[in-house]
Amino acid sequence: MKVLLVLVLALAGANSAPDMRFSCSECVDEMHHLGSLVKEGAEAMTEYLQNNYCPTVDDAPECEEHIAFYYPHMLHAIVQHYFVDGAVHVCQTMGVCEARRYTCEECVVGLEWVEAYLEDPIMIAEMTVYLGHNFCLDEWENCKEDVAVHFRPMHEMTMEKFMIPTEICNSEPVCTGETAKPTHHPHTTPAA
Repeated sequence: MKVLLVLVLALAGANSAPDMRFSCSECVDEMHHLGSLVKEGAEAMTEYLQNNYCPTVDDAPECEEHIAFYYPHMLHAIVQHYFVDGAVHVCQTMGVCEARRYTCEECVVGLEWVEAYLEDPIMIAEMTVYLGHNFCLDEWENCKEDVAVHFRPMHEMTMEKFMIPTEICNSEPVCTGETAKPTHHPHTTPAA
């Protein structure tokens, strides 16, 4: 009987424990915020690829020129599609959906999930296909072929350098204790 009582109390305690999951709305907000951070870092990522990826290809000067022109637009297209328009989908893959504030630890865990999502070979293949169909214009000579050859290694190199969940979260208010700054929602029109 005592064992049954202990088991009932343990189950009751577990059911009344605070929910430690990231909520759906928090996740979507953070995907939008992550999208903004990536867009803000486009120049640094572009420069990083010019300095580290281009020396690995046959025509480094042409690579640097193409990366300077195309990479920021490719990055914007991916971020817009997957993190702004597709934020709910990314968050659904995490299995989250109840409202409450999240912790610094949950920020890191959440970004580790996003990192795994973005580094998954199938996801990279999806991004490559997306860019080929939605980014490359017919008049851009060899765009689809170049994306097919270069996007994966550029993406992997950039992710390794810039997608460091602990560093990203440690600069965010949830970890620093600062008051969060209001962010511009990507689907609103700023006042003139």
